[in-house]
Amino acid sequence: MTTSTVTPEIVTFAKGVRAALADLPPEEVDDLTEGLEADLAESLAEDLRRTLPDPVAYAAELRLAAGLPGRVPERGMLTGLIDTWRGARTGVAEAIARNPALDSVSEFAASLRPLWWIVRAWLATWLLAAFFGMEDGYWFEAAWWVVFLAFAVVSVQGGRGTWRLPGVKGVVIAGNVLALVALLPVLAAARSWGGQSDDYNLGYADGSSSESSGDRKGLSLDGQPIENIYPYDAAGNKLTGVQLFDVDGKPLLPNRNVDETQVQQTPATLETGAQAYNVYPLTVMRMTYDDLGDLVPDPNPDPDKAAAYANGPFLKVPAVQGPPAPAAEVVATPNE
Repeated sequence: MTTSTVTPEIVTFAKGVRAALADLPPEEVDDLTEGLEADLAESLAEDLRRTLPDPVAYAAELRLAAGLPGRVPERGMLTGLIDTWRGARTGVAEAIARNPALDSVSEFAASLRPLWWIVRAWLATWLLAAFFGMEDGYWFEAAWWVVFLAFAVVSVQGGRGTWRLPGVKGVVIAGNVLALVALLPVLAAARSWGGQSDDYNLGYADGSSSESSGDRKGLSLDGQPIENIYPYDAAGNKLTGVQLFDVDGKPLLPNRNVDETQVQQTPATLETGAQAYNVYPLTVMRMTYDDLGDLVPDPNPDPDKAAAYANGPFLKVPAVQGPPAPAAEVVATPNE
């Protein structure tokens, strides 16, 4: 009589077989592996040259002998999400194909794909510029145009499916999702394309308007309207082209009570083409009413006032005194 011993190798092998059958109900696993260790020990004792097979392959043989289906491979969460997305996309595509109106809309949207590729590149460039603190006006800098062109090449090539490397499609899908999520916030943050705030652009009044003085707001001093400002530098010299803003970034506008003062200010023109009334000193013109009651330039302006409007109240003002120099420290010398 041959005595068989269940070795540790047999125990490990049996555990591997049961693990390969773990997707089956426990009762079926018990039926398939009942007495497995003892049978293997006896078989190996009869033939010492025999070795243990692969546990997964052995489990597959047990399934086949019992007429059971093969093991379904485990699917990760990401794989499940991808399959769900593909199924949903297929269902939507079939529904669109059955509806002529939706099919036409789908074809039109497909024709806009090249535009989306460029928008996607712009979003990527803007986000990168924002990361480096340049979200205001990067489009005016040559270096960022180079970055944008590089992103545009990558975006277009990816959209065309030119690169068929593993994982590229997933990267493109992730990029589309990120771009869609970032689109509205980026557009809101980049609402001013000239690198200027809305207050900066919207603060300039329409100078040709003939609104009544009661509707016009502007700077005043002790209740008196300020029609113009004449700035001077620290050395007392006149300045031109000085833009003034308050702490909130709103332009400081002159009082334009043309009905009372009969003075018309001419706004400066910014590089963006906007008309700016907070660029001092403004060019002013004395106005008068003609026979038809229209406000026109005064044909006989007061020379002194015209010179004051053009040159300001002073040709030069006293310079600003700098901070006093620190007093020299006097060190007492001890008596010898």
